Amino acid sequence: MDQRKTDILNIIIESYIGSPVPVGSGTISKESDLKISSATIRNEMSDLEEMGFLTKPHTSAGRIPSENAYRFYVDEWISEIGHSDALVGLFREAMPPSLLGTEEFYESAIGALADHTKSIAFMLMPKRGDRTIKYMDLIPVSEHLVMLLVVGDRGVVVKRLLPVEFPADEEELRYIREVLSRAFVGISFTEFDGVKFVLSGGLIRYEDFVLRVTEVLSRVASAVEEVEVITGGISNLFRYEEFRDSFKIRSLLEYLGEKRNLLRLAANMPDTPRIQFIIGSENSDEIMREYSVSGQSYPINDSDFAKVGLIGPLRMNYKKSAEALGAFTQALSERLWKER
Repeated sequence: MDQRKTDILNIIIESYIGSPVPVGSGTISKESDLKISSATIRNEMSDLEEMGFLTKPHTSAGRIPSENAYRFYVDEWISEIGHSDALVGLFREAMPPSLLGTEEFYESAIGALADHTKSIAFMLMPKRGDRTIKYMDLIPVSEHLVMLLVVGDRGVVVKRLLPVEFPADEEELRYIREVLSRAFVGISFTEFDGVKFVLSGGLIRYEDFVLRVTEVLSRVASAVEEVEVITGGISNLFRYEEFRDSFKIRSLLEYLGEKRNLLRLAANMPDTPRIQFIIGSENSDEIMREYSVSGQSYPINDSDFAKVGLIGPLRMNYKKSAEALGAFTQALSERLWKER
């Protein structure tokens, strides 16, 4: 596409992002520095329509951008997008070190991102950073009930009540705890399958109980792979004229209420710092084809990536979203690594 068509298309896109009103040649002539006539602009707009970048609502002489236009617009400048130190500072202020590691820390951060972009913001991250068991205990509760207490190396605490087929003996439970502790404490969760231990003598009668304990320990290990989802700014979509349909909003809220749906959205974001855009019909879920999603991955430790994203209408402010995501992930990474 030649530069004049590109300039006209960008003007139309940015005008429509600001206000969902079809854009005519007169508007372009008045609001741009293009030194060409309205007739020439109309001809160029007609060409852009034939190329699939503009559509013409039947009620208006103006044009509106198509999905192809937004994709062209994003791909044209995405490699050049940056962000200011002031914006990084704005997000850093919403991430108080005193709350680091708490749900409130991430809720405050994602709320600030949603407020700044006037979008729905979401964050997906490993639920816990635990990689080994730090401590475990077996505590008799009654004759036939024992509490298993497990503490992960970075704070996860699991308590489970487990039945015992016969009266539990404290000395025997202490010995079993020592056997299991030697086998599992300090071992990486990824090595659990290869752990071996031996029960001998009278402790063999606890075999079924020990199997239940190891099943719980395996679930603690698998919990490392769970993902926590935090969202904010749901009400921001009410700002957009396109979403004053109560049925449309209710459908979206129901969709976002299902964790697996956000996991699918995030699955399209590779573990790289490059900002990704999923525009309209590029979304795999039909309900999301009236929306655009922008997202980015960021490191939270030496081996794990979390993902942050924004959901808005097709005419979302793509540049502002990209700038905000870049600043947000920089602020969050700095905060997490600085406090480590």
